[in-house]
Amino acid sequence: MKFKKILLTTLAACLLPVLANAQSDDGQRKGSKNHAERFANTDANGDAQLSLDELQGANAVKMVKNFDKIDSNGDGQLTKDELKSAHKQRRSGVKGGAKGGKCGNCESDA
Repeated sequence: MKFKKILLTTLAACLLPVLANAQSDDGQRKGSKNHAERFANTDANGDAQLSLDELQGANAVKMVKNFDKIDSNGDGQLTKDELKSAHKQRRSGVKGGAKGGKCGNCESDA
C-alpha cells in the first residue's frame, strides 16, 4: 500500500511539467509568456533594448544566431520595433524569415 502511494506520487510529480507545457486549443502553450513579458524578462538592464549579451544570457539561441539580420539599423541593440518587423517578415515568409505562418506565442503585442 505504501509503495503504491510513493509510486503514484512520483508519477504525478513527473507528469506536472508535461501538463504545464500542454498545448491549448489555440496552439498556445498553457502558461507561456507573451512577447512583451519575455522581452521585459530578457532586458536585464531595463533600457528597452536587447543586447547580444542579454540574449546569450537568456539562452535565446535563435535570436543570437539571427541577431545581425534582426538588428536592422546595425546599432548592436534590438528594439521592440525591430523584433516586430523581423517577426512580421518571418510570418509572411520573406526570405531570411524562414517558414511563415503564425508562431506558437503570437499575440497582438508581438
